[in-house]
Amino acid sequence: MVAIWPSRDTRKVLGFVWLRVFGGLTMRGISNTFGSAATWPAHAMAQSIWHGYIVPLLVAAPLGVMALSSTSAALELPKPEPAEKFLGNAVVGENYKVKPMVRSDGVMRIFDVDTSYGEFAFDGVEFAKLRLHELKATAALEKMSQSDEFGKAFGKAALGPIKFGADLITNPAGTVERSISGIGNMFDRVGAGLSNSRADRDPLMDSLLGISDTQRELAVELDVDPYTDFPPLAQRLKQMAGAMAGGSLPVRAGLAAVPGGVGIAVSSVSSVSVAKDTLRDKTAAQVIAEVRGILLGLQIEQANIDRLLENRNYTPADLLIMALALKKLNAENTDVFIEKAAGAGARNYAFYFRRRAQTLAARSNELGGIASFVMVGGQPINIARNGNVVAAFTFDDIVWTEVQSRTFTSATAEIHRIRPGATPVLASSGTVTPMAQAEIGKLGWKIIKLKPQG
Repeated sequence: MVAIWPSRDTRKVLGFVWLRVFGGLTMRGISNTFGSAATWPAHAMAQSIWHGYIVPLLVAAPLGVMALSSTSAALELPKPEPAEKFLGNAVVGENYKVKPMVRSDGVMRIFDVDTSYGEFAFDGVEFAKLRLHELKATAALEKMSQSDEFGKAFGKAALGPIKFGADLITNPAGTVERSISGIGNMFDRVGAGLSNSRADRDPLMDSLLGISDTQRELAVELDVDPYTDFPPLAQRLKQMAGAMAGGSLPVRAGLAAVPGGVGIAVSSVSSVSVAKDTLRDKTAAQVIAEVRGILLGLQIEQANIDRLLENRNYTPADLLIMALALKKLNAENTDVFIEKAAGAGARNYAFYFRRRAQTLAARSNELGGIASFVMVGGQPINIARNGNVVAAFTFDDIVWTEVQSRTFTSATAEIHRIRPGATPVLASSGTVTPMAQAEIGKLGWKIIKLKPQG
């Protein structure tokens, strides 16, 4: 084995990752440091999960550990693929169109989408599906706003706050009773709001006017996150909920008025249906309080819980779905996973951790029974009950690039150091190229292909 100094482009990639992840370098700072986007390699500019969370392993590992044999220099480049291969007919919607070809950074596909609200780039197949689903929900809400039923409700809505104010003076007990569903829920909402800084997701006046309750119910009926950070949907949800609550238009009646119906299909990974009752009936503060209780039950350190709950890259729905998945998994040392997840520095990173928790919980038996988490190269992976070391990642595809070659070499060395004799297992729902399969196999890894969820 001999050490090979990385190529000039590779040194740029590693330098970019180090500054972006650990140095807080902004995209403008990156441009000033390395040159314009036109000269910077496209795969390095992609803010992917792999670059943000796996590549730091390369920087931290000694060069000797990362050394490659001079005889194993065969590499391949990620190839663009038709977007329809990953999204089917969903490549076109009423308010969006996915560009025909989708690029890859070697592990995640990056979709460029033209919408009625501007251009977006979505990182990863499942994250793209989530966003396209939200765009379809936005289109459904826009149809609803054009219905006669909504027009009548909108006319009444202007009087909503005024009428509520008058009622509060003349009949305060009855007004508050109408605004809060159930005495037990009322006390729970008050207690949760006082103990959680995330209570601002449901503003007080919106709660009293019924807007927050309507917004959550409307979102759940559309199978979207009530607290979505996606501006087109978030704005439309709030506008529609305000008019419907003020105009006393029931959610189901409003949706029934949509021409042609809503008709939105969504994958189980992107869906909020697994927690729909909680998300519909409880405020953000109540949801956060429930998540805190789940994580405390898993013996998570208080500091890591606080960091996770204060990370605005997660919505309350993300936190609840992830916590429920980890509770179902019930693996030892889950604190390792939460510590890493709490540092998610972007929305797509947060979704990645939520999705990974769901995958681990759903596929534990297929992977030999996930028993515990362990940190390898700064990444939380798992020990199965059969003793195997399992790296289950929700990648789209794995291409044998220089980055992947060095990463698997260094990870293999560390796994053998901490678990001598263990068989490392790579599990992914994405594709692994024939070259990547061969090279990963040479390092002693077993590869498991997970069927896509729902």
